[in-house]
Amino acid sequence: MATSKTADKKGLKLSRPSKPTVIIPFTPTMPDVNLLPPRVFDAVEAAKARHRLALAGGALVLVIAGVYLAQTAQIMVANRALDRETAKSAALERQVRNLTPVKVFYAGVSAQKATVQKTMAQELYFSLVASELSASRAPGVSIDTLTVATSADPSAGAATASASTCPAANPFAPAKIVSCVQFTGAAPRRENVAAFLVNLHKNPKFANIYIPVTDSGDAKPVTFTGSVGVTEAFYTGRYAKDTWLLKDVAAK
Repeated sequence: MATSKTADKKGLKLSRPSKPTVIIPFTPTMPDVNLLPPRVFDAVEAAKARHRLALAGGALVLVIAGVYLAQTAQIMVANRALDRETAKSAALERQVRNLTPVKVFYAGVSAQKATVQKTMAQELYFSLVASELSASRAPGVSIDTLTVATSADPSAGAATASASTCPAANPFAPAKIVSCVQFTGAAPRRENVAAFLVNLHKNPKFANIYIPVTDSGDAKPVTFTGSVGVTEAFYTGRYAKDTWLLKDVAAK
């Protein structure tokens, strides 16, 4: 350093030192020349493609196997449930067979209920019939005897036995009746009997009113016989609306 400073002072111009040159050792390499034929590379690519296809096929097989196992498991669960329900069905069928006598019993009760309903609902108020008949009498008319004849089938009306015992004034257009009342009586004059007949026609509960026979001559009092049909208006309707009786007890 002292020498450099001394040289500068003397006016000498000194050059700067150059950078050292790096020498890279020579390494021999093989030339970049592909000497393999193209079929070799094609074989390598084909092998890779086969490998990828094998992997994809294996994955597909695994997926199919998984789906098959899942479906098989569901089918097995459904079959077990079906077996349980089949066993329950067999048990229920046995119970139904065991309860068949009970069903027959309830069917009999239902039939009896229907019979009671029809019979009791079509029961007649005979006291009301006698009261209405007595209320229709004209002054001086007396009713001595009453005979009530009911038909075997009330729904058939005048076509049954009551029609023969309770004829209508117009035999070609008889009214529907459910019972027939035959009576005998007496009145001071024929006019009283006619008034009685008119009063009976005014009562809508009576039908087929017929008084065919009165005694002849000037005998007093006048005796007469007749008949009057009783309509459904005299039904009691008893138990027709009682739910405790009409309730269907048969198993549905």
